[in-house]
Amino acid sequence: MKQINLKKLVLLNLPYLFAALFATKLGEAWRMTPGADFSAKVLHLTDGFAAAFQSFLPSFHPADLCLGVALAAALRLTVYLKGKNAKKYRKNMEYGSARWRAFPPPTRRSPATCC
Repeated sequence: MKQINLKKLVLLNLPYLFAALFATKLGEAWRMTPGADFSAKVLHLTDGFAAAFQSFLPSFHPADLCLGVALAAALRLTVYLKGKNAKKYRKNMEYGSARWRAFPPPTRRSPATCC
């Protein structure tokens, strides 16, 4: 049976955890912003950021947690799809000047031999 490397699993997913915790702060800032409609909330969004970032603890409000999980999942999906769609260059072949061994570059004729 294949053994799971817990340290590797935690270290690879740590950036997504930090993104989720930051997104909970964004949700908390939007929730704490004074205003009844969208335009009033956007106008006073800096007040919400000031209130939300007074402590380092994440918000445990259900809407904030859902926003954090959704943002982390979207970020993980984006990274996965970018890795999946990466161009497959020449596998097991050397890049750069080594390719000229098979096809040498054209040689230049000297000016004395052209006429």
